[in-house]
Amino acid sequence: MRRAGENYFGGSVVISVIATVLVLVAIVSAQRSRPVRLQNSGAPPWPAPRSVATGVRAAGLSLSAAPGVVTRYAVHLDVLMDGKPVRVPAGIGIDCAARQIAPLYTDDDSGVIQIASDSPEPRFTLGEFFDEWQVPLADATAVVDGTPSDGDPGAIVLGPHQEIAVTFGSPPARIPGTYAFPPGV
Repeated sequence: MRRAGENYFGGSVVISVIATVLVLVAIVSAQRSRPVRLQNSGAPPWPAPRSVATGVRAAGLSLSAAPGVVTRYAVHLDVLMDGKPVRVPAGIGIDCAARQIAPLYTDDDSGVIQIASDSPEPRFTLGEFFDEWQVPLADATAVVDGTPSDGDPGAIVLGPHQEIAVTFGSPPARIPGTYAFPPGV
């Protein structure tokens, strides 16, 4: 005969199972909340990350087998460190080995960021791109289409054919305000 609160497996087994589940949840949560170590935390040049998936995860985005097709546009990014240009490398957001791609990626080193999403109204930020690149935006300032941006540069929402200049350190004498996108971009 069972006592109140006991099931067929015995009360101690149920408690043991619940305790095990709680320990596993705690371990998984701790692993997810562990800060991502940025590959490109030193001085430039900053290459495309070796671990694309790490940067994409840090950005809160995902990789897929093909770029999105519903919404496609491009943004141009100039990065300047103490007034000198920093190359934005090809391959950010592209995992060649796994044959996967993020919705934000660079396919060459022109500074053009491709946005390819299956959402009709995607919302991506400059911070997500820098997370993918694994470059911290701390102490950076930004200019969008020639207008200085107030606040956190990471919060800038990317829009079609924007020219974004991000500066670290001393600002240059002249900050780009426009970019001539190639036809079809």
